[in-house]
Amino acid sequence: MIEIPSFIDLHTHTRYPDKNNFPIFEIEKAALNGGYSEVLAMANSEITIDSIENLKLARSFDKKLNILVHRVGALSKNLDGKELVNFNEFVDEGVTIFSDDGKTLIDDDLSEIAFKEIAKLNGAIFQHCEKNCHTNPGDIAPPYNASELITIHENEEFEIIKRDLDLVDKYKTRYHVQHVSSKKSVELIKDAKENGLPVTAEVTPHHLLKNNLDINMNNGSLKMYPPLRSEEDRQALITGLKNGIIDVIATDHAPHPKETKEISFKKSARGVVGLESAFVVLFSSNLFSLEELIRFMSINPMNILVSLGYASSNTKINNWTKSNSTFITKSFYKNSAFENFQVSIQKEINHV
Repeated sequence: MIEIPSFIDLHTHTRYPDKNNFPIFEIEKAALNGGYSEVLAMANSEITIDSIENLKLARSFDKKLNILVHRVGALSKNLDGKELVNFNEFVDEGVTIFSDDGKTLIDDDLSEIAFKEIAKLNGAIFQHCEKNCHTNPGDIAPPYNASELITIHENEEFEIIKRDLDLVDKYKTRYHVQHVSSKKSVELIKDAKENGLPVTAEVTPHHLLKNNLDINMNNGSLKMYPPLRSEEDRQALITGLKNGIIDVIATDHAPHPKETKEISFKKSARGVVGLESAFVVLFSSNLFSLEELIRFMSINPMNILVSLGYASSNTKINNWTKSNSTFITKSFYKNSAFENFQVSIQKEINHV
């Protein structure tokens, strides 16, 4: 038996609060099945966390779960990138992390105001870096050039990170790069850290374990943002994580009903679930030691949250056993990048 601390995910889409009664306990089930006791919930639920009223609504659901849900405030109203939220109100409610994840704050003038104001409040910006997200959202990374698919070039990520790091240098705003996907981005983050800027970054299990040669174009199971990129990019992400350039493995857990994923790549929704699969597939890959995975999935996420004023404790312990088997998602939403993946460990499930 292997006893290790529970995990903390810095990138979960809870989907609730919403108008369609998303089954909130599926988030709990996926988290507990995967060994997670805490998640940082993104603001892009159907009822966006862009006001204190909506924050309180979200928290009314959060407290029903047997996991700790930390909240992120949106950067802009309805994630539209046109009007900033009232950052002071959120900070008064204990929310110091702001993100339009799912979208990017594109407007340069608004971005400068946001970085300046959030720095004064000792908060942080967690940025989803996709330059064309509002105008021409893409489908896939090069080298695919099918006429019906829009290419997402690495510069979409790189140019936003570069602009943001200039603002970090100017205002010393705490900044976290979400779901890094490219070698060029890793190099930018490396330079920022070497220059002493207050920057952290995350990478997902699917970007660590898969590249764009793995994609089956007949369905949308591997359609996500950022897209899977080249093997060279994948290797750079692994090296960046091991070298401390990237701090955290985060899942970007995004539940989608199967009818929105088991369709053509073009029409598919973007995103995969990851809470349930993350540790088992990473451990089974033999790319990382157990000590490294604990650092990337437990210690570093906790340190980031605590440094920003969140009450993260990470005191729970999970038991795992060695077991050669096939990974099958047990929770309801099964849009995993790793369904039927061969794994060498499983969790002892002792919850409901």
